[in-house]
Amino acid sequence: MIIARRRFFYANTYENMYILMKVALITLLSLAWTSLAVAQGAGAQGSVRRALSLEAAIDEALAGNSSLAIAEAQKDLVASQGRTASSPLWPRVGVEAGYLTSVDPVVTFGTKLRQGRFTEDDFDLDALNNPDAVQDWSTLIGLRWSVLDPTVWAGRSSARNQAEAAAWGAVRTREATVLITRTLYYRALATEARLEAAVTAEEASATTYESFRMRSDRGLLTQADLLQAEAELAASRAMRTDAERVAADAVQDLGRHLGWGPDTIPELTGTLTAPEPIAEGEFDPAARSDLRARAAAVDAAESAKDRAVLSFIPALDAFAAWATHSADPFSFDSDDWTVGVVLRWQVFDGFGRSAALERANLQQRIARIEYEQALRDARSEIDQAERAVNSARVQVEATRAAADAAEAARELMRRRFDQGLATAADLLQAEARATAMRDRAIGALANYNMAIAHLDFVRSQINPESQ
Repeated sequence: MIIARRRFFYANTYENMYILMKVALITLLSLAWTSLAVAQGAGAQGSVRRALSLEAAIDEALAGNSSLAIAEAQKDLVASQGRTASSPLWPRVGVEAGYLTSVDPVVTFGTKLRQGRFTEDDFDLDALNNPDAVQDWSTLIGLRWSVLDPTVWAGRSSARNQAEAAAWGAVRTREATVLITRTLYYRALATEARLEAAVTAEEASATTYESFRMRSDRGLLTQADLLQAEAELAASRAMRTDAERVAADAVQDLGRHLGWGPDTIPELTGTLTAPEPIAEGEFDPAARSDLRARAAAVDAAESAKDRAVLSFIPALDAFAAWATHSADPFSFDSDDWTVGVVLRWQVFDGFGRSAALERANLQQRIARIEYEQALRDARSEIDQAERAVNSARVQVEATRAAADAAEAARELMRRRFDQGLATAADLLQAEARATAMRDRAIGALANYNMAIAHLDFVRSQINPESQ
């Protein structure tokens, strides 16, 4: 009998020591998280909070997001390259003005001839072989125009298609910016809801601990029960502190995405939307902006292929020039003009054009394969996004029902505990289950809103005429 009592005493002692160690560990973690929260709060004292709705967040992101600004700049860059490719289609006009002085027999002979002051005395042999220095002030206006160069037209077509692809790519980046904004906004709302739930759970744990303490003082509960309640209170404090950190990180991430500085903190005014039926409609994946960009890339590759083929064809240029020559810079002794055409044909270039044609064929094939694969992926993405929304809606309904049931069970268990019909462990378990179910319900609602945002993204369509 004594041995049995000693074993019971040792067992209780070990159990109490385990509980004390668990309480101490959780308390230390709670203090650590609290210290971190205090430090973060001290660093954010100079911050300015700014009210922000979802619509305002989208507008701010479209105006200040750096990734979108880069995409828009890249679109303009490619468009300028397209204009550069069109420049050879226009005549090139150049103006030159110059001065020379020389005693070279050939130069002096030609200069006097151009100036229109060549005389019989200039035919003297001594004058021809040892001429005096001649001065010439000249002005030249020249024009050159590629009248018929098929490679230039094909190059311009390719550049225009590349500019169109970049424009559609910028549209897709704009749509992705909206998606990321909505996702970050919903995430921030979820973290704030979880923070509120953590505060409520901490208050419930504090109430339970106080009830346990009063009952322990009257000898109705053991020290182990009180230590368990204290452990749950310390754990709930640690969870609340961590929820504060996560919520602060979420709103800061949202602000950084909007292009705000770290001293401006968004204060969310929106709410998580309750589930609604998916809007029905016909969606053509090929009309999506990213698929339009790939289609334009295919057209650009085909134009590049045409350019490689047309490089084997001769080209025709026209040129004209008007020039003046004078020994006096303020007068024109003579002027002359020249007009002509030239046919250019590269008969052999060391198989360079053949290699360029082969490369263009492969690039066109790659672009076509990528487009077809992206089209198949887009159809699958739409189906998967719709299934994700339907699944998320079911999860919202299920977790909401579970949270309501767990909350009702917690209230019932608390009444049964007050009536002496339930143990302390039963009450603590019911409270833990209610907290967990509430957290799942918040997560499910946030996931539903994110799924809706992703569905809108994958089946978005824009009329090209509106661009």
